Amino acid sequence: MASIEILPADPSYPAPLWALVTEAEAAPPTLYLRGALPAAPGVAIVGTRAASDEALRFTRGLAAALGEAGFSIWSGGARGIDAAAHEGALDARAPTVVVSGSGHAHPYPREHAGLFDRVLAAGGALLARVPDDTPPLPGLFLQRNAVLAALTRATVVVEAGIESGARSTAAAARRLGRHLCVVPRAPWDPRGVGCAMELVAGARPITRAADVIDVLGGPAPPPRGRARRSPRGAPPACATLPLPPPPPACATPPLPAPRPAAPASAPPAPPGGGAPARDLGVGGERSAEERAVLDALGARPSHVDEVCEKTGLPPRRAVEALLTLTLQAVVVEGPAGLFRRALR
Repeated sequence: MASIEILPADPSYPAPLWALVTEAEAAPPTLYLRGALPAAPGVAIVGTRAASDEALRFTRGLAAALGEAGFSIWSGGARGIDAAAHEGALDARAPTVVVSGSGHAHPYPREHAGLFDRVLAAGGALLARVPDDTPPLPGLFLQRNAVLAALTRATVVVEAGIESGARSTAAAARRLGRHLCVVPRAPWDPRGVGCAMELVAGARPITRAADVIDVLGGPAPPPRGRARRSPRGAPPACATLPLPPPPPACATPPLPAPRPAAPASAPPAPPGGGAPARDLGVGGERSAEERAVLDALGARPSHVDEVCEKTGLPPRRAVEALLTLTLQAVVVEGPAGLFRRALR
């Protein structure tokens, strides 16, 4: 089955994706669709691939309950929490959408090809922002996460470590003004550190489907019917999804601004110009790695690979520092793994 190509110029292109346009991208991505996008409002459920058994059971039950309440369940099709979310939706016979980080001819992970077939057979959809023959590449998953957050009304993070890709989906949801919900977990558990950081940054804690439904303002309205798969070359009639309403002030408050430091002398100006950044982290002084990453960034967006090259840091350490600085609102994350200093 070949995918349907949906161009930004198509009248039925999903309007929420225009929110992804930044200085680095002049237009939102072309989409590649198999199956039918659901009419029901969507909730994204994401988390770590190395999930605990309890988290997998919770996720499957949460997805089923939200599906029974009238919501469609969206996730990235990965191992762990993502797969449990899709399975829960299938349990409830609710529509579910896999937003892929690779082309549909290269299902990732390979062992989920059967799951993806069941999603399509149940009336769901596979959605990607790259052509069918594109293999899975690391940068594509960050781009996938932004699409996932943009096309759903809320993102729920169930279990996530500090470097979990789910946190990039959470960052995109926050940046786009979508509801962000997090299942609390012990911060000393490595699989819960990311959840704790998202809660500190203002995410709404939830422990059951009713909490998510409350954040969204009540049960989903009855769908007007699922979309049908459009003929080859034509976009699906349901592709235009309404922009979700902004979250209430208490649901996802903005990131708190870092408290100003009182340095003995003014810090050096960042590369690319702009006001010097405040050199205070969550627990006081920033780490050497965070300072190096901040010094490597300017007003022009830089890719993670460029940050690694400038700082000499391994990718894992650079990403950890970037995420910490993003949570402190001194760095802004854009699409395609691009980061820049926040404007002051």
